Amino acid sequence: MINKIKIICTIGPSSFKEDILLKLKDRGADFFRINLSHTEDEEIEEKIRGLLGYDVPIILDTEGSQVRTGNTSEIDFFEGGVVKIHAKKVVCDSFNLFFKPLGIISKLKDGDLISLEFNSVLLRVFDDSKLNNGFIECKVVIGGRIGGKKAVQIESPTFNLPPFSKKDHLAVNLAKKYGIKHFTLSFMESPESILKFKQLYPEAVIYSKIESKKGLENFMEIAKVSNGILIDRGDLGSQVQLEKIPFIQKFILKKMRDLGKDAFVATNTLEQMAFSLKPNKAEVNDIINTILDGATGIALTKETAVGKYPVETVNMLSNLISQIEFIQKGKSGSFLESLENTNYIYSHETPELLVKPHGGKLIDRYVSNYTEDLPKKSVEIDEETLMDIEQIGVGAFSPLEGFLGKEDFRSVADKCRLTSEVIWPLPIVLTIGEDKRKELSEGENVLLTYGGEGYGILHLSEFYKVDKNEEVQKIFGTLSIEHPGVKRFMGLGDYFLGGKITLLKRKPSKYKIHELTPKQTRRIFSERGWSKVVGFHTRNVIHKSHEFIQLEGLKRGLCDGLFVHPIIGKKKSGDFESEIIIESYEKMMEEFYPKSKVLMGTFANYSRYAGPREALFTAIVRKNFGCSHFIIGRDHTGVGDFYSKNASHEIFDKFTKEELGIEPIKFGEVFYSELEERYIHDLDFIDHPDENKLHLSGTQARELFQKGKEPPEWFMRPEISRFILDKIKNGERVFVE
Repeated sequence: MINKIKIICTIGPSSFKEDILLKLKDRGADFFRINLSHTEDEEIEEKIRGLLGYDVPIILDTEGSQVRTGNTSEIDFFEGGVVKIHAKKVVCDSFNLFFKPLGIISKLKDGDLISLEFNSVLLRVFDDSKLNNGFIECKVVIGGRIGGKKAVQIESPTFNLPPFSKKDHLAVNLAKKYGIKHFTLSFMESPESILKFKQLYPEAVIYSKIESKKGLENFMEIAKVSNGILIDRGDLGSQVQLEKIPFIQKFILKKMRDLGKDAFVATNTLEQMAFSLKPNKAEVNDIINTILDGATGIALTKETAVGKYPVETVNMLSNLISQIEFIQKGKSGSFLESLENTNYIYSHETPELLVKPHGGKLIDRYVSNYTEDLPKKSVEIDEETLMDIEQIGVGAFSPLEGFLGKEDFRSVADKCRLTSEVIWPLPIVLTIGEDKRKELSEGENVLLTYGGEGYGILHLSEFYKVDKNEEVQKIFGTLSIEHPGVKRFMGLGDYFLGGKITLLKRKPSKYKIHELTPKQTRRIFSERGWSKVVGFHTRNVIHKSHEFIQLEGLKRGLCDGLFVHPIIGKKKSGDFESEIIIESYEKMMEEFYPKSKVLMGTFANYSRYAGPREALFTAIVRKNFGCSHFIIGRDHTGVGDFYSKNASHEIFDKFTKEELGIEPIKFGEVFYSELEERYIHDLDFIDHPDENKLHLSGTQARELFQKGKEPPEWFMRPEISRFILDKIKNGERVFVE
């Protein structure tokens, strides 16, 4: 069985930001690495101080006996060309370059070979006589492109450097000052260098980097005096035949496993994710095999330091590690035996990037190419039931596979759980009257029609009746017929039908293009590299209060993305038309929201007016779509004065985080502050003067629009307001009549 695989994240321009660092910690980063080779002397302390507050150990990666190019941007070198290597800083281009440490060229001689960025470019010194003029001249033997501040390898019988630079000594003093213990020591070539470092800092935890031919030759002696090893395949690959690197890695990992010490692997791990949301297949295979060979950790370098997708990279690496941990957890024997014993290939319980569907499996009851004869008997259903069978069919209501039977109904009404003990707050039911009941028999299939057209099949397993007064009190908390949910439930047929369904087709709609199934959203989220997604349920166009809680929800949940999921099912008079809601969000996403961080998909469903139970229901449904978090506003899914303002928050507290599987992000009152000139959550500013709180109700905003007036800018972005007003002026229907 393997131990926990550690993740080292190199911190650079892409990741040295509060929100990114919080997410890296949340996703499982075990160390934050500062690469001293890419950090100026005066920046080291600032960077250390910037990382101290995250409760993640810092690793200082020494500069060591290495040379790096002084350029900060990419440069092309052309075969046969002449390049001047300067002793001092110069503007770098295809013909001029300088190395760090400055003045190092005084150690170079005619005939020496200089490799830039892991053999991307190869130079040969041909005139060292011009050193007195401040430079030497080199021929370009192999042309190519190098990035900024890249490693330089020098093949020379006379060239050597001390093991630690002035910058390294500065870093050691700062490490002592701030209590940093972990170091990766670059270019370690002898055990004496490690022992010398231990004299400088006896308390240090040392991972020696094997990245040179000499270091490889002395590997075992170096390993014995170190706490662990880091194999830097990049620099090592410039001194050792490339085809040998995989075998060298296996050899080192085996020896470190025998010693019982840590062995990290760095460079060319998930490098494609520096510019792409997905690694390539070779990288995935390499990571898995590296861990199986005994690596105790993976160091991410450019992927998290300068890459476009640092968090997504860690998401991917964590998921790859999870696959191995799942297969080997608690298992003995060979890996292949564990692979077979876990039924990994066919199991739906394997780890994935996203939260698991509710109940552990995404239900799929949609059979669009149904070839059997359709049942002769049928039941005509209403629009709400049609929406239910569609959402059951595509998995939005997982783990439900159909309409509840009697025992599940009672369990849900009594304790918000199915008989399997899975949380489920609302009964999803199909009912009929006495006459239709006489036509049907348990065990037969029944065609479910809407407008005379078949949309699904009920595999009827049971009939049952309930005491509506008793059950309605449990579900809605009231018997008042003024409650719309109570009114609808009391109007249901007397006989309840239980059984699985088969969805034959989905209801046509001009908005279908905007609807996404759980399978589709999960695919999109995964392709974007998201592991944490916050869902937002709405019936309105976007306004600044919702904008505030959506972006704040992203931040509080440390989420990778926001899923806006507006209801477009049955509406009541005064609601915004679905088309207006959709277009307002499309405009928002196109012009204002962070790119590739927001996805919108419509949800063809309806309000059940069940207060806190419905709040829980809306969250569970979004979990099935792949959301790990869900925004619960003040009086979310409230119905008049039937429920307390916090009822929709409090219901989540009745269950554990583990069984919920989705985390609510709760908001109380949100208002615009005239004093602060921004939106504020009341719980974050409890002493704010009431007279400086600005609110605008949906009814008031609608009245302004109907009068042709633009709501105040603090309430809605002018671009959204004008878009709605233009629709009204053009005679288009904006509100449901």
